[in-house]
Amino acid sequence: MSETTGCTPEWHLEHSRPATFLHYLDPCQSPAAQANRLVTRFRDIQALCDEGENPPDLMRLRNELAFHLLKMSRWWGLHFCPRGLVGVRNPLFMTYVKAHIERAIDDESLFDLLTVQRHMHAGDGGHILVLGQETATEPAASIIYGIDGQRGFRFAIGPAGAEPIWNGRTCPDFASAWLAARAAHARMGDCHATMREYETAHQEHIRARGWHRRHFHRQYDHPAMDMYVQASAQLHACRSEFGRREFEEILNSIAFGITRAAFCRRMTIADMLQENDMQDMTLRQANIIKRRARTYVTNCIDPIARPEMDILLDRVISYLPRRCT
Repeated sequence: MSETTGCTPEWHLEHSRPATFLHYLDPCQSPAAQANRLVTRFRDIQALCDEGENPPDLMRLRNELAFHLLKMSRWWGLHFCPRGLVGVRNPLFMTYVKAHIERAIDDESLFDLLTVQRHMHAGDGGHILVLGQETATEPAASIIYGIDGQRGFRFAIGPAGAEPIWNGRTCPDFASAWLAARAAHARMGDCHATMREYETAHQEHIRARGWHRRHFHRQYDHPAMDMYVQASAQLHACRSEFGRREFEEILNSIAFGITRAAFCRRMTIADMLQENDMQDMTLRQANIIKRRARTYVTNCIDPIARPEMDILLDRVISYLPRRCT
């Protein structure tokens, strides 16, 4: 069993396959939750392998998860350092990735595109690797997604089965391409309200991208308080459902970081607010921060790590009531 979660190799082989929890073509499925689960499962399986619990199937699963950590970072635009995040030196981590892509041709093609580009026209924005497609309705059409030789995400909309005509727009992450494709599809169908919704969501996602890049950064003291105020203001400015959902999750993540810092420093959340010259944030705000942290644990922390995080939250006090004199 692993020292981190107590899960056995057999359990991981049944429950930790990337296909069971990664939804690359649907950015409405929380990328943060998927990224967190991916990290937790890799760490746990790596611990099992380090302890000698390393049957070939488990090592292959570890290697597959290593590849998806790299893919995840590029797909969702997250900063990722193997040594800093999962405790594995970069050269060793890359041996895991390369062992996986030797067994998976589609993954090898994407890895090649994102690195040395031996299999395509290097740097060619017109040479596009297809990543997947979905069927849209009204009018019936297929939306195809790809990534080009300049490593930008692209989309094409057209009749199912027809040769794709790629839109000239290049996007830095998949969610941007998905939102742009949705807006373009709505424009084709004269659905102006839907088009405006996705165009607004795209603008709000541009603001969210900087927050996503820092998803794995650990900044929990004064910067986190500033970040909480900034993210809260940006959440209240959102007008699209997609944007509100993104910033709700960003704000909940920061609240979890603040709460964990309070636990580590044996402070109340109110004490941390006061320490950072935020006395104007009321005791009610301290309760809201803890509630948001709880929501983040429920929605975004891997279920196998959730009990430990619930215990942590239970031990953090929002504020100490004043004694009557």
